[in-house]
Amino acid sequence: MRMRSTGALLVALALLGLPAAAAGGGYPDDPSYAPLEGGGACSKVAGNEQHGLYSFMPRCTPNAKDPENASGMSVDKAWRDYTTGSPAVTIAYVEAGINWHGDDVAELADKVFLNTGELPKPQGSSTYDKDGDGAVTAADYGDDPRVKDSNGNKRIDPEDLIVAFSNGKDDDENGFVDDISGWDFYDRQNDPATYDATYGHANDQMRKAAAQTNNATAGAGICPRCRVLPVRAGQEALDRTDDLAQAWLYAAHMGAKVIVSTTADLGYSSYMRQTVEKLWREGVVMVEASNDFDSTDHQGGMFWPHVVPGNGLVANTTGSIPDPLANPLTTTYRTRSGQTSFGAKSMFSVSTQGGSTSESTPTTGGVFGLLLSYGLQIGHPLTNEEAIQVLRATASDIDDPSLGWPGKPGWDRQYGYGRPNVAKALAAIKAGAVPPVGSITSPDWYALYDPSQTDKVDVSGYVAAPRSPNYRYELQWAPGIEPGDKAYATAGSGSGTAPHDGRIGTLDLSSVPESVWKKAYGLSSDKALSSTEQYTVTLRLRVWDAAGRMSEERRAIAVHHDPALRPGFPMKLGIGNESQPALADLTGTGRQAIVYGDGDGRVHARDGETGRELPGWPAATLPTVPQHAYPGIDPGHEPIVAPVAVGDLFHDGRQEVVVTSTTGRTYAFSASGRLLPGWPKTLDTGVTAPPIPRPALRYTRLPARGATASPLLADLDGDGRLDIVQGGWDGRLHAWRPDGSSLPGWPVRVTLDAPPPSGYVRINDQKLPGMPALADLDGDGKPEIVVRSQYSDTKGPGEQFYGANYVFAYHASGAPVRGWPVRMNSTLTFYGSAQEFITEGVNQPAVADVDGDGRDEVATGPSFGPTYLISGAGKIVKNYGPLENIAGQLSPGAVLGGALGPDVPLSFTTSGAFGRFGPFGRLGYSEAGSGALSLVAALLFPGSGQAIGNYERGYDAATALPVLGFPQGRTGLGFLGAPIITDLTGDGKAEIVDGGDTSTLHAFTGSGRQAPGFPAFTGGWTLWSPSAGDLDGDGGTDLVTTTREGYLFAWKTSGKAAANTEWWTYHHDERRTGRYGADTRAPGPLRDAARSATTLTFTAPGDDLFAGRVTSYRITAGGRTTIVSATSAANTIQRLTVPAGPITVQPVDDANNYGPPQTFN
Repeated sequence: MRMRSTGALLVALALLGLPAAAAGGGYPDDPSYAPLEGGGACSKVAGNEQHGLYSFMPRCTPNAKDPENASGMSVDKAWRDYTTGSPAVTIAYVEAGINWHGDDVAELADKVFLNTGELPKPQGSSTYDKDGDGAVTAADYGDDPRVKDSNGNKRIDPEDLIVAFSNGKDDDENGFVDDISGWDFYDRQNDPATYDATYGHANDQMRKAAAQTNNATAGAGICPRCRVLPVRAGQEALDRTDDLAQAWLYAAHMGAKVIVSTTADLGYSSYMRQTVEKLWREGVVMVEASNDFDSTDHQGGMFWPHVVPGNGLVANTTGSIPDPLANPLTTTYRTRSGQTSFGAKSMFSVSTQGGSTSESTPTTGGVFGLLLSYGLQIGHPLTNEEAIQVLRATASDIDDPSLGWPGKPGWDRQYGYGRPNVAKALAAIKAGAVPPVGSITSPDWYALYDPSQTDKVDVSGYVAAPRSPNYRYELQWAPGIEPGDKAYATAGSGSGTAPHDGRIGTLDLSSVPESVWKKAYGLSSDKALSSTEQYTVTLRLRVWDAAGRMSEERRAIAVHHDPALRPGFPMKLGIGNESQPALADLTGTGRQAIVYGDGDGRVHARDGETGRELPGWPAATLPTVPQHAYPGIDPGHEPIVAPVAVGDLFHDGRQEVVVTSTTGRTYAFSASGRLLPGWPKTLDTGVTAPPIPRPALRYTRLPARGATASPLLADLDGDGRLDIVQGGWDGRLHAWRPDGSSLPGWPVRVTLDAPPPSGYVRINDQKLPGMPALADLDGDGKPEIVVRSQYSDTKGPGEQFYGANYVFAYHASGAPVRGWPVRMNSTLTFYGSAQEFITEGVNQPAVADVDGDGRDEVATGPSFGPTYLISGAGKIVKNYGPLENIAGQLSPGAVLGGALGPDVPLSFTTSGAFGRFGPFGRLGYSEAGSGALSLVAALLFPGSGQAIGNYERGYDAATALPVLGFPQGRTGLGFLGAPIITDLTGDGKAEIVDGGDTSTLHAFTGSGRQAPGFPAFTGGWTLWSPSAGDLDGDGGTDLVTTTREGYLFAWKTSGKAAANTEWWTYHHDERRTGRYGADTRAPGPLRDAARSATTLTFTAPGDDLFAGRVTSYRITAGGRTTIVSATSAANTIQRLTVPAGPITVQPVDDANNYGPPQTFN
């Protein structure tokens, strides 16, 4: 049966409250809903229809087959037979704000939630619902003389009500003044609208969930009668963790039963974790985006417990295939989209047209809106757990092994429980066939366990059968990510009549075969990246009620032993450890501490050997100040995502720690964790709240308070002390002295005055999310600062071939450097992707004197393209990789046939490093990259099953030719990452060490092979770069990294500290200079010292801790300082003639770095 009968659809139209004649042939009259189903030539691609809502197969794809004989989720049958939703169900949409200047406002203006507690009744009406349609909408105020079209979009909408009725009072006493229609947590205002009139992403996704339907405009929404509450949490979808937590809490506060968060968490935090747990207990269904880049990373929806990820299906021909070629080539509508994630936390695969997680997330939310609406409608409301379980129980399994991403019977990593069948789910609700509930509350998702250190894992959970007199449950476990039913063993069981919340079983780790947890980690050989799950153990909780109905909850942990880890590692820290460590001696003992920030705003300094916090640590940023406090929720402190910087600010031999919060404040702490006078500094120069109503600005993102870059420490004014340079979202480069005072000429506003070339438009994004770098561009011995801006040129919104980005340079005085900014051409731009500085480029500049002329060159790149080597004069002199003509190489036939050409890797979300590596030990440049053809094919043809190729690249820095053995394949995307270059094997030759988003830490030798003991398994996502140093002062090299999931790793390697001189941490060094050759590490302390009347004898330190050789010693006695030349190499005996009485001695290296002061009597 390919088509619904007209008669059957009359009921659906009645449910929509509109006459059948409006549908034109029986379908809702939204022109995108079913334009080809009424007959006529099949001239358009069938994928342009809303086939994901159908219970039948589209007429124009005769070769498509489906086990349910349906291209979609049978939403049309759900409308016809059960419900079109209820105004009592509000779906909160969290992202970048609604666009009241978009061309789709007719789809949303009367769907957006209005808070009657802050509104008067429409003039002349005794009720808020003046037109009697069952919902309070802007249309009820359409003829109210107090309300004007304030934003000029030719209709009355909720923003007009905000303008008309905001009175500065919290009339409903909910803690939010004038929250008439949502809230803006980014700008802390009562108007949740964007001012970027070009940005349509949020509108588009709100329409997916609950657009006005049967209004002869655009398409149908899944839950047409549900309300939509817009909540703005960021400039686009990449949103700070504290803003997200507040947005979700507000949504629930306002009564939202479903939260759709099409967002990517910029940092994880306990604040967000508490929020998720609170909302789960309160019965809210939470849906959050996964990842658009075909990844197994643990982003948002694939991380938080109880949160459903937004993953989707498409037709195999979805994408840029010419009309009408796609129609006969379409064989299935059930293949996982290459624009969504897969992995252990996959839940449902919803039918979509385009396939992105952006579309899949509100589609999933709309489905839940229908389920909750129907429960209310029949007088048996569903809890959030019941809604999830009934959808699982009625989902259609996707088990076809021939799909581009093969399926397996039962739950699998690609499709979860399968495609929802909404009509079946509603039929089950009507019949009372609602399963019991069960959820695992501990251990956490992706928790790590080493059986050589831990005997057992206690498992806690919640089980209940609210619609049955009793229940029984069984906790099961099995090795692997997709174990079959017969592989599971029992770890606990029980029964009861009342809900149980507590321990439900125990996993005995001795039962896990050694072949699972002892096997060395290896690179994946398949596109599903299977090796990343080789240590996975699946926990499965099943609950049966008295009628035999079953619920199921899964959780994946990793059971793994790595013999190369230092004792006591990995350490479980708590979530939100994006900020990678700096390794620095804070105690003056020669032992490097592990120094990092976290998502709760704490700054840690841990002893490198024991892992214990040093005295005085952790320090903390200022408390997060939410716009409303909720009982039992601790907002913590301003989150830290970027790596910390460490340096001797006052040039006294003592190290200070400098951090910047995403809130937009920079802090400086002493070595003992004390906040220094004059700090923190706020990054809000020139920032003002946007006006209400929002102006119709195009391609514009205004400055805001915030930051994602690390501080850079450098002596700009030549006084011998380190100044602090910080890029901010306020569009300024700031420079402060150690006492917190601004340097003359700073802050500098980074501006681009030249217009874009013909045929391009300028993306006026004034934020500076990226890391500045230190350089000497003109060879005068004085520093310059280089920074990659967000100003970009594109041909229009969406994905566009070719564009450009810009990099700027400033003298130490703040004056711009002649010849800069430099325009860098890109292969692809993507404006409106919702990920702003991710898809428009975050390549951090790396600096080196490549040609040896005494003037530095800068390596940086555009959003997607080669990395350019730029001279100090602002001329592009080399490309590290080609500017690919993707448009000319990419054809639908090649993609669908699996016959792509050479997959040349280009920069995408990554940064690079300089260092000597390779067979000849020449200066090279390394950076991860994604395959130009595979990435674009995966995004433009999401139904093809094309995997994104990810690589580690290595180039000769001077010739820009690939180093022999590179590029090499790697596991996962180097998302916001950069390599370090250091010796791990002890042969004196450097390896390239790089993390990424997919549980893997790589170490490539100079020939491109993995170093012995690598890759290493992390079980999570490492941002930025790992760090190499000597944690215990034994002359060896240790490797340290953290994961977003909350673990701290430290490995003992065979490398020598004396060879760790290339690029050993994020942005080269602990000061985060980004400059190759910068000598930032101070000498170590004097050891084994013995004092006589005139002689001090000791074991000499080195130039860098205990490696190399110091140049001199500063001896201070009686207020006078003398300089004595060093005569002994590191780790040998040095004797100094010293004056009588107390003395203080400091070693000094050739860069005038002071070692720790030591006093001898």
